[in-house]
Amino acid sequence: MQIITAGRTGPNRSVRFGGDAPLDERGRRDIETLAASVAGPVTLCGPEAATRETARLLGGRPDVDDALRTLDVGSWAGSMPEEIAPSDLAAFFTDPTARPHGGESVAEFVRRVHAWRDHHDTATASIVVAMPVAQALLCDDPARYFGVEVRPAASYLWSRP
Repeated sequence: MQIITAGRTGPNRSVRFGGDAPLDERGRRDIETLAASVAGPVTLCGPEAATRETARLLGGRPDVDDALRTLDVGSWAGSMPEEIAPSDLAAFFTDPTARPHGGESVAEFVRRVHAWRDHHDTATASIVVAMPVAQALLCDDPARYFGVEVRPAASYLWSRP
């Protein structure tokens, strides 16, 4: 499966949790550059504005799959890390079952994304997703989620073990 991360958005640039912002100018340019290396048509994308715009810029008309939506960070949506209690941030980043924001825990999120992955033909899929979804698709288990590094406007390959 080819996993393409959406281009950069305003919240990516300012380091904010969540939100549903469109691509910024650099995000559009980066996707246009990436387009030359994308193999085949994009078949699915997440529901966020940036993922849909990225798919369009790549020349695709993919189906939108809500199961590929990004991590629900609850009350933290739109917040910068310095606006959140350090103890809450520590819990979120060290305990995959923690939900200090009231949204999904990392463990719940990874299980949801892995359930999608396990029930789809990923051999020829080419999808556009938000960066947290790409991390979840590429990690082995929730405890390793934050060890997976992804970038905006990048392509990753995953195959069944």
